[in-house]
Amino acid sequence: MRTLGLTLSALLLTGPVVFGQSTGAPPAKDTPTSATKPMSEKNQKYLDAYLKVWEERMASITTLETKVVVTETEDGQKTVFTGDASLLKPNYARMMLKEATDPTNHRKWRHFVADGEHLWEYDHGKKVARVAQLPKEGIGDNTAMLFLFGTKAADIKKRYDLDIDVDDDTRHNDFYLRINVLPKSKEDMQEFKKAELVLFKNNKDEKFADVWMLPARLWFQHPNGNQVSWEFKNMTTKKKFLAKDFEAPRFPDKEWKSEWSRPPVPTVSRSTGPGK
Repeated sequence: MRTLGLTLSALLLTGPVVFGQSTGAPPAKDTPTSATKPMSEKNQKYLDAYLKVWEERMASITTLETKVVVTETEDGQKTVFTGDASLLKPNYARMMLKEATDPTNHRKWRHFVADGEHLWEYDHGKKVARVAQLPKEGIGDNTAMLFLFGTKAADIKKRYDLDIDVDDDTRHNDFYLRINVLPKSKEDMQEFKKAELVLFKNNKDEKFADVWMLPARLWFQHPNGNQVSWEFKNMTTKKKFLAKDFEAPRFPDKEWKSEWSRPPVPTVSRSTGPGK
């Protein structure tokens, strides 16, 4: 589940780009940094307080809809994808991304649906839907889903090394809170070398109220040096969804087939597309 779930999250919700929330906030600094020294007692107290508020804020949210801009940087070459993503707790999600410079090229579409029971990854080029069984809670065990769906602050601190600097006004101001994230476990180290979570922080202006303490950007650097940056635009928690809104779409034609990423127990086979 970590592999397929990471694929979903890395494309979501795999270069620096400019924030696009269109709320009048100044653009965020492009270049993430990593923690190089232990945090001061002051910064640790601020981090603990922010994480507690973030946990409470995320726990209060059941739905989320957002425009997404994903920038993948591989061997110095950048590819930008744009699209939409929707989430419904605990384990419903959908996302469609298309390459910004060639949106009609279906072979490059990134299409995912979590229907509450299974995670479907549609490969429109190969006409294959890769499917994996979802856990009872959440979309998968990976960093991005933890930050997008929310989790316990204590679990986040146990799993990752986190760092903030409240005295650096380029990384901590009235609009944004930037948290450096470093993996602790060997398993997480295989997924990313370092990351940065940027949260919307403005709680003084009503137009920021709906995105307060939600992710503005997630940035990851993989062990091989490649990077992925996800930006979230026009995010809202006010739209209501039903489980039926996340039904996996039927296969477009008979050439499509499904492949299990990890067969469930007992094994369930599917030779046709999802039902209506």
